[in-house]
Amino acid sequence: MASLWVALAGALAAGQAPESTQPGLYGREISSVAYTCDGPAVSVEILALVQISAGTVLTEKATGATIRNLFATGQFADIRIAAEAEGQRVAVIVHLFRAFHVQPLKFAGSFPLSREDLRKVLPFAQGDLFQRQAVDEGAEALGRRLQEEGFLAAQVRSEVSFDSARFEAAVVYQIQAGPRAKVVSAFFDGETSPFTPAELLKHAKLKPGDGYKIARARADATRMTEWLHKNSWLKASVDLIAAQPTDDGRIMPVYRISVGKKVLLDTRGIKPSRVRREIHDLITEQGGFDEDLLLQYVDNERQALQRKGYYRAKVDYAIAEETDATRVTITVEQGPHLEVEKVAFVGNDSVSAKTLQSLILTHKKGLPLIAPSHLEDRELEDDLNAIRGYYQTHGWIGVNVEKPQITEGSKPTRLIVTIPIVEGPRTLVASSRVEGAEHPDAAALEKQLGLRAGDPFNPNQARLGAYNLVAYYRDRGWEEVSVRDGYTLSADKTSADVTYQIDEGLRSFFGKTIIRGNFRTKTDRIVQLIAWREGDPFSETRLVETQRNLARAGVFRRVDVRPQPADPATQVRNVEVEVQEGRPLSVLYGVGYQYAPDSAVTRNDPFVVASVSYNNLFGRMMSAGLEGQIAVSGRFRLQLSYRGPYLLGKDLPFTSFLFATREPIQNIDVERLGWVNEVSHYFGPHLRVALRLEYQRIRPFNPEDLSTIELENFPRADQPIEEATTGPNFLYDRRDDVLDPHHGYYATGAVKYAFPIFKAEARYTKITGQFASFFSVGPMVLALNTRAGAIFPYGPSDIQVPIAERFFDGKNSTNRGFDSDLVGIPGQTVDYDTKAALHEGSGTGSCAKDYPQLAAYDCAAGPRIVGGNGMLALNAEMRFPIAGPVKGAVFYDASQIWKNFSDVNLHFEGNDGLRQSVGFGLRVILPIGPLRADLGVPIERRTIPFNVTDTTGVILIPNAGTVKEAVRLFVSIGYPF
Repeated sequence: MASLWVALAGALAAGQAPESTQPGLYGREISSVAYTCDGPAVSVEILALVQISAGTVLTEKATGATIRNLFATGQFADIRIAAEAEGQRVAVIVHLFRAFHVQPLKFAGSFPLSREDLRKVLPFAQGDLFQRQAVDEGAEALGRRLQEEGFLAAQVRSEVSFDSARFEAAVVYQIQAGPRAKVVSAFFDGETSPFTPAELLKHAKLKPGDGYKIARARADATRMTEWLHKNSWLKASVDLIAAQPTDDGRIMPVYRISVGKKVLLDTRGIKPSRVRREIHDLITEQGGFDEDLLLQYVDNERQALQRKGYYRAKVDYAIAEETDATRVTITVEQGPHLEVEKVAFVGNDSVSAKTLQSLILTHKKGLPLIAPSHLEDRELEDDLNAIRGYYQTHGWIGVNVEKPQITEGSKPTRLIVTIPIVEGPRTLVASSRVEGAEHPDAAALEKQLGLRAGDPFNPNQARLGAYNLVAYYRDRGWEEVSVRDGYTLSADKTSADVTYQIDEGLRSFFGKTIIRGNFRTKTDRIVQLIAWREGDPFSETRLVETQRNLARAGVFRRVDVRPQPADPATQVRNVEVEVQEGRPLSVLYGVGYQYAPDSAVTRNDPFVVASVSYNNLFGRMMSAGLEGQIAVSGRFRLQLSYRGPYLLGKDLPFTSFLFATREPIQNIDVERLGWVNEVSHYFGPHLRVALRLEYQRIRPFNPEDLSTIELENFPRADQPIEEATTGPNFLYDRRDDVLDPHHGYYATGAVKYAFPIFKAEARYTKITGQFASFFSVGPMVLALNTRAGAIFPYGPSDIQVPIAERFFDGKNSTNRGFDSDLVGIPGQTVDYDTKAALHEGSGTGSCAKDYPQLAAYDCAAGPRIVGGNGMLALNAEMRFPIAGPVKGAVFYDASQIWKNFSDVNLHFEGNDGLRQSVGFGLRVILPIGPLRADLGVPIERRTIPFNVTDTTGVILIPNAGTVKEAVRLFVSIGYPF
């Protein structure tokens, strides 16, 4: 019986056709396909990559493609295909030999670096395909890294053990770092004159006899460079280039040095120290001192002066070469402080001045902090482009926006900016047609056009239509499509005929999807997040969507989606999806301190936090975690969570968690125990919509302190309340940076509907919303924010909205001039009265100290939290740089809490108007967000009188005292909005 063997060889791995000993078997019909494997059963997803099937003809092309596809998964060390003749047909057996993967990867012995630092230098990661050569190269890389740190005698040895049942290769690097080498005096490669090496090394902290560390040696190079710059050798540079071992086992740092000529700075109108510092900063960014750097410095300084209002400032430089130095003269003539009095337009017969003014940044004098009316050349040039762009996109394609005329205003410090405009004729689109389209329907293509009949004509819009058509075709498989746009103008330039000429080319389709790198993750789970299926038209949009889906799963450190070239015969394109799995187990812990001053109670509360999570349960991309925060005061938060990336096989991330908390509302500790389930979906990259279902039990932990809760409003405040809620929420985020936004906006909203079920009694509908926007104003950022909320109770009047669900205000993110939770209307949403209850037991009550006439009573001072069902907050904040990561801010806050939403009004101050505060803040930008301190002051600081009443509300002592509003300081992490 004839037979055929095709084995995986180097030629095949390179994509060449397999060799066979019996080519006569090719061309025969395949009667059956069988498989053998020396490891676990092969998944359906792997078998789908086989391009040999019963009933088809055995060909070299199909055999080679099968081997290449299977080999590309990284799961097999060898693949062999055997074929035996059965009459005129052939039986095929695919023999698969599993590859070993690195699991686990460990480090043992003594070493000075963290395990994460050691992993970074290895050419492979845990879970990668095991390759002996890569393991050996890793040992060499570890040795080099240790030598860089001064461990010249470091020994690194790899140990590998194989688990044939699981096809895992355990790799352990045995490391003996040995002693850290001592430092000898450094060597300078280059001329150090006019300095001696000893003079330079005075500014290095790494001294002879110290243990060598590469980070310290590099820092010394920076210190020496900065010292040279500070002493006017601005052309100098010092760089660490080597760490040379000596014969006696020590290390000699080797620095490459270039001193160059001294740069003498002569300044006029500006401090030399400032010029030297700013030029040094430019050298640090760009890497060297030259005339281009001076040009940039002069330009930067002129712009900075214009931003401050010195439009006619002059900044010049001159260079003179002397024998031993280069003399640079910087001349600054600040000139008068000028502001724009008026911006006028001439020749704008068809477009109103109001419309043009809305397009530009240059404006007349307004609020100094929010909109300074300074004139800048660069900003003015941008304004001209904006006006020109508006005209061109509205049909005036020949518009000419001329150089502005700057004239004196009504005062010597005022300027009038006049912008001349020559509009020319307006062109409208007479016709717009597509030629050469064979496959898509005309209606679908018409939707992609940038211009249609009757639209104002603009060549850029016509070009946009061509881009849209290309994107439309490419997203449906026509990768080679080309679109040419053209137009013909009428003699009077008032109409244009637009034509799009399409050359479709060949259409390509998705072929096999080859997934590799998933050591833990089930292949079928990855397949569910693939945005295409075999046979679909090829689409780059689907590739990007798949990359986003896999990255959002949260289990991969890296995702790489690579389409292969199309098969010339079929135009089928296989796609390789390579993933690199992250470490599934994460353990975090830390300590913190909360200081929360409050008029009723001050909490100085150290706490500990810890969490443990596993983000790839059973290889199914599911994550589970336990996290907690426990404070000395007894407050805590514990949460057990589960998350799956999709629900019911759809792209619907599902989250479920159990939680238990004890958190203060003023000095009442409220305990919550509940279960939350949420399913969400991303509509594009910016919009997230979720549906939430929650059941929780709420109760006060210390009901004996309920004197701080207004019992008339909460007669059942000492009893547990259970509630079941459901409702949607959304986030639409267009910020440029989530942690530190400079422009963009975001909007959030939520509806919470409480309904009776089981023991849940609460009945209300709660609606909240927020919109924040950010605008770059030169180096500053203007941030604006609006929050609003409403609660509508329903059902029996004795069923209350739980106090933990009501709105409170006055804190570090809503109104920073007031105590936490104490913005409100006295007597309605905040009660400042002192409550007196009859003393039980012997002796006098606590009232005796302040109110001798009430010696038989115990007193509890206000204010009391009540909260409300209506809320509105308005915030404005201007953030500006100070130095490095330190930023400042000035802010304005206005907010109020009303008893009912129907009571909401938009007046400021008064009995029930929005309370206002202003203040100043500092921010230190950190990787986790800004560390923020805000000092807030109420605009209308009030002295609020209070009475002493008994528990039924009867006034015992009228006007017993007053509470005076004061300045407030809040410290926290993150921006307020």
